[in-house]
Amino acid sequence: MYSSIATVCLSGSLEEKVDAIAQAGFEGLELFENDLTAFAGTPREAGELIRSRGLKLVTLQPFRDFEGLQGRARERAFDRAEHKFDLMEELGTELLMACSTVHPDALPGISRAADDYHELGERAARRHLRVAYEALAWGRHIHDYRDSWEVVRRAAHPNVGLVLDTFHIFSRQTELGTIGRIPGDRIFLVQTADAPRLSMDHLSWSRHYRCFPGQGELQMDKFMAMLDETRYDGPLSHEIFNDVFRMGHSDQTARDGLRSYQLLRSMQRDSGIPAPQPIESVAFLEIAVEPDDLAPLRTMLGALGMACVGRHHTLNAERWAAGDVNLVLNTEASFTGRVPGRDATAVTAIGLRVGNAYEAFKRADKLGYEIVEPEEVGASHRMSALRNVDGSLSYIIDDSQLSRTWDREFPVNVQPVPQGALVDIDHISLALSYHDYLSLMLQYRAIFQPAPTPSFDVTDPRGLIQSQVLQNGNGRFRLALNASASPETTSNRFVRQYGGSGVHHVALRTRALRDTSAALQQAGTPVLPIQGNYYRDLAARFDLSAQTQTWMQDHHILFDQDSHGDFYQLYTQPGGKAFFFELVQRDGYQGLGAPNAFVRVTAQQRLKTDIGGSTQDAAV
Repeated sequence: MYSSIATVCLSGSLEEKVDAIAQAGFEGLELFENDLTAFAGTPREAGELIRSRGLKLVTLQPFRDFEGLQGRARERAFDRAEHKFDLMEELGTELLMACSTVHPDALPGISRAADDYHELGERAARRHLRVAYEALAWGRHIHDYRDSWEVVRRAAHPNVGLVLDTFHIFSRQTELGTIGRIPGDRIFLVQTADAPRLSMDHLSWSRHYRCFPGQGELQMDKFMAMLDETRYDGPLSHEIFNDVFRMGHSDQTARDGLRSYQLLRSMQRDSGIPAPQPIESVAFLEIAVEPDDLAPLRTMLGALGMACVGRHHTLNAERWAAGDVNLVLNTEASFTGRVPGRDATAVTAIGLRVGNAYEAFKRADKLGYEIVEPEEVGASHRMSALRNVDGSLSYIIDDSQLSRTWDREFPVNVQPVPQGALVDIDHISLALSYHDYLSLMLQYRAIFQPAPTPSFDVTDPRGLIQSQVLQNGNGRFRLALNASASPETTSNRFVRQYGGSGVHHVALRTRALRDTSAALQQAGTPVLPIQGNYYRDLAARFDLSAQTQTWMQDHHILFDQDSHGDFYQLYTQPGGKAFFFELVQRDGYQGLGAPNAFVRVTAQQRLKTDIGGSTQDAAV
């Protein structure tokens, strides 16, 4: 198989799309006819443009509403096909992709459709062309790949073959077993698309919410396993209709597309790509600290029971720790390199603990992700990292590397790690642009294969925030991704105010939130104020003692409960930092407190601070 992508996946002019596809490293492309219609040159020039970039023009698509017609309408359908064949000869491609009809006058019948396609195959053969037939999920009579395969089988023409499209198959929840029994040489084209699971009509779902494999919730691995059985060896092509892609950067979309193609290939036998290395936990966070924030940050961490357990041997950087929480406070840009354009105190690197870091980097490299060596960022440590789409770094390390790093890099004033109420980093939440949301989703799922939870919407006073959580099997790694199309939501204000996507907040897990909240209060750490009406609602929904309710209201604690247990949350105010802390206590509870998210974002929208006589937003 070889890599391909449809021009409809990308934003921009045909020239911009072709350049982005070629620069990303694709071998072929499908030409969506709208892109040709809007092209300023001739079809011959369009074909030459594509070939001049080293690309194969896989197919012209789509050819619509062909089969099942009668009389003059049928004659006109064949006339349209001949015009498409003329166009294909000028372009320099030999495959026309045709989709099942939605024409209101089309008659049903697989034999009728097969006769039409046999005749079309005869006409195509006279011009050394081929036709590939696809079942649209919303087709008038044929919307199941098993029926489109039966049309192709009965047409019995070597110039007529099948298109398999993953979206049309999965959106109809069609079984996959039949795919393995289709001869690979009768499949002319495979189109891939993932999608979130939504309850809506097939056409709207397809036109707006498709995404690259690895960014959605469909079982692409099962499809690829079945495709393996056919021994298909043609183009494996993305066909994505997505509003975010249409307004995003074509080069970023194309790069993600090629990585997604490599992910699909890794699902096949003998791909040569190492197996995923699951993330076992967050080993550390590195925080680039502005000088004015250092003292209050130290005070807050001390109140949480953390201590400075070592200092860097050459740089102004400190390791703060408690339990399995490790934070590196760095006041020098040279430790890992700050994110360009972000001057506030911010999380600039995440340490991800895996079983075998070497195998994880091998997989990342095969999938086309950028690996950053320590000398590239002026670091004295020996840890390699991945460059994230927001410019931050994700270090991939295993236990042996981590212990050596602490011993070698932070040998000054070494102290024992406190073992108190603070347990670990419960989860990390990121605020992202929509394009970065999909890119980062693909990166983490492709390399580490965390499981995605169903996406959900957080109701912000200024719009909706889409949120989805990636988590590992042991519950020790959770990454919440958040994006919004509304410019004034807390998520988008973060992205705008702090120079792009990044870590929005860090949740630390404690065994005793009562003690932790009291210590924060005593230390004078500002926490997010929660309105009294929230606690009246809690009293109606949950069987909580009066003492517990009073404590929660006094300390601004949020609460939720599921079938596994209870969950308590407390948020700090960010001040001038680009992120804030969340403190959680989970007593068996499995989620992240999603029912409270709208309370939190509403409180943050409400929060104001007076600076120099003017009022501006202080929380995001």
